[in-house]
Parts: sequence; C-alpha cells; structure tokens
Amino acid sequence: MVIVGAMRITILSIAFVLALNHAARTTAREELWKAGLASVDITPTEPIWLAGYAARTHPSEGAVHPIYAKALALEDSRKNRLVIVTSDLLGFTRALSEPIARKLEQRFKLRRDQVLFTSSHTHTAPVVREYMVFAYGLTPEQEAAVERYSRMLEDRVVEVVRGALKDMAPARLSFGRGEAGFGVNRRVAGSKGYVIDVNDAGPVDHEVPVLRIEGKGGRLRGVIFSYACHNTTLTGEFYQVSGDYAGFAQVAFEKKHPGSRALFVLGCAGDTNPYPRSELKHAEAHGVELAEAVEKVLQGPMSPVSGDLRTALEYTMLSFAPPPAKEELEARLQEKDRGRQRHARRMLDMLQRDGRLPAQYPYPVHAAQFGKSLTLVALGGEVVVDYSLRLKKELSGNPLLLMAYANDVMAYIPSLRVLKEGGYEGGGSMIFYGRPGPWAEDVEELVVKKVHEVVRKLTMTNDK
Repeated sequence: MVIVGAMRITILSIAFVLALNHAARTTAREELWKAGLASVDITPTEPIWLAGYAARTHPSEGAVHPIYAKALALEDSRKNRLVIVTSDLLGFTRALSEPIARKLEQRFKLRRDQVLFTSSHTHTAPVVREYMVFAYGLTPEQEAAVERYSRMLEDRVVEVVRGALKDMAPARLSFGRGEAGFGVNRRVAGSKGYVIDVNDAGPVDHEVPVLRIEGKGGRLRGVIFSYACHNTTLTGEFYQVSGDYAGFAQVAFEKKHPGSRALFVLGCAGDTNPYPRSELKHAEAHGVELAEAVEKVLQGPMSPVSGDLRTALEYTMLSFAPPPAKEELEARLQEKDRGRQRHARRMLDMLQRDGRLPAQYPYPVHAAQFGKSLTLVALGGEVVVDYSLRLKKELSGNPLLLMAYANDVMAYIPSLRVLKEGGYEGGGSMIFYGRPGPWAEDVEELVVKKVHEVVRKLTMTNDK
C-alpha cells in the first residue's frame, strides 16, 4: 500500500510539473509579442476646408475636440513587424501615404507591407492632398492651406510611428467581438433611382471586433476596435473639427482607462450611416455606445493571439466602365450642377494632357496573419457592406479583422449588386472622386479574388 501510495504521489507530481511546463510554454508564446503605442495631435492650427461634403461654403470654425493620428507597432519573436497607423481623417490618399511610407522605410527599415495606413473617415476633418480637392472649388489660398496641412501630417505620422517603435515592450494580444446597433443601411430605392436615406431592411454589419494589448501583470495598454458605419453623424452644416462618433468613442474609452490608447479602424461602411444623425449629441451618444461595446468585449472571454506574424500588400488592377465621349463632357460644362461641371472640366483637361482618360486603377489589398489565431484584411476605398458579409463567410477558417479605407481611398468600391442598382455608391460618387466613370462589372470578383490570393499566400507561409 505504501508503494502504491508513493506511485500515486509520483504520478501526481509528474502531472503537476507537466501542467506547469505547459502553462509556462503557453504563457511564453502569448508574451513573445512586443507592442508599442503612441498618438499625436493632428488638429489643424488654422481655418481649413473640411472634407466629405461638397456643399460646404467656407473653412472650419474651431474644434469640438482634438483629432489624432495613432500608431500600434507589433513585433513577433522573429522580429517580424507590423505598424498600424489610425487617424481621424477622411482618408489617406496614395499621394499622402506613399511619401510617408518611403520616409518610414528610410528611417526605420519598415517595408511597405509592414505599414498599414487607416482612417476613421470622419467628415469633420481637413481636406488632404489630392482627396477630391477639385470637387470643393477651393481658392488658391485654400488649396495652399490644404498642402500645408498635408506636409504637417507627413511629419506627424512619422513622429507617431517613431513613438510607437520607441514604446515597444513585451505584450499579450487577445481578440474578441461585440456588437453595436446604431449603423443602418442608407440605400433606398426611389422613383429616380437609389438615394441616401434610412433603409432598416438593408444589409448591415453590426460586429465590433476588438484587439486587446496587455502589458506586464495584465495591465491594459490599448485596444484596436472597428465598426462598419460611415463616420457621418455630423452633416455638411457642421463646421467644427471633430472625430465624429469614432472620435467620441476613443475619448470615452481612454477616459475610463487612463494611460491606455484607443485606436479606431473603419470597416466596410460604404453604404451604412449612423442613426440618428445631424446633431453633436447624436455623435457623442454613438461614441459612448461603441465604447461600451468595446468594454463589454474586454470583460468577456477573449482568444489569445499567437504565432508568427506575416504581412503582404498587393495590388489588383480595377477597370473603369467605358468613359463618356468628349462631346458629352463638353455638353456637361453648360449644366447647372457645379459638381458635374468641375468633373467635366477635369476630364477634358486629362484628355488634352494625356490624349485619353484612365482605363484602370491599382487597388490595394493589405493582409496580416498572426499564426492561425487571427487574420487581418485591409481594403482600400469606400467598400460597401456586401464585401464584409461575403468575406466573413469565405474566410471563416481564422478569426477575421476586416477593415476598409486603408492605404488609399480613391473611390467607392461597390459590390456587383450595388453597381447594377446605381445611386451614389454605385457610380454617382465617381464625379466627386474625379474618376472617368463607374467601375466595370468585374470589380467585386477582382477584389475578392485578390483577397483570397493574398490570404492564401500568408496561410501557406505560416503552415511551413
């Protein structure tokens, strides 16, 4: 009996030691990350034209709260890196993101695929370089203010990335999902086609994905969270700088968690608006609701994020539908619609300069994989919700963090359904973006195909 008891004690001891070793290995894997966070104020210091609404008639009038660029720098045990830059801006154009990326490569040895630029798409932030500048009818002095602000942004984004890299320290990452309900589909069929209104029966994505960053002792250092809803609570009659609901959400979260940083990335929000909207109190209420949704995720079970980090940035060429003839463009110069006049003038100038209008555009698809625990996909442009609903089904193998308005916001990206239905998201907005016309009908399949190609490459690399 003594021998049997001793054997039992020995077996239990071995099991206990093995359990401890397993826990230690698991904890070690989860803590192999290094993470750094930083933020920088990008509030304009002079009156400047606010982006997003062509009907505005004058520059900004002060600010509701500061707006920011923020950065999260991540590094795995093999020194693979990813830097996610978030911003309270309408969007990063290619003319803004690419010069910044070159500086980051020169100064910090960050490859282009290791830097992801995103924006909240707030419509109460300044116009930036080559973002529909022609559509606003700015004076030369106002255009000069836009360029001054854009140069300042270049410097501030480099500064915030430097700060995030300097802040790198051991960290744990975890991922979870919540929900917020204030986003509603905005495409409504009318007698003259689709208009922007409230469509309670239309498709939406209410998910709130959350990536948690912890430091030593489980201390909360920051979160990245997302929502697929246009940042347009505040309308064209509003002239104060703000981050709209996404800005209020970040303010509310950071107030509750002093010393932490909240970073917002926008999902596939092209055809979703907040409701209700138009008043500052609505933007604040939506922000509080979103911050509470994030808080609820943090209080519940979250999945550890572990494994090797892999990144990729590739482009697919999207074609435009056949453009209007020169005679049609010349006729538009006589129309009363100022937007169509300016667009026609821009197209005619291109024809005179280049002899033709653009036929294609390089569309960015950015992805990162964290082992088999999380896949991040970032799409350029104003992507409609159909892509979110489709890709979540087709990429169901790993948890997915999907975002849009990334690296380059060049136009709306409609699904085939939205393209055929028409309306603002289906093609009407191309006038304000200065494109020759709507996308060709293969736009959805080309984007989805490229997403699958990029994710497959990363998955194959991680499987090795």
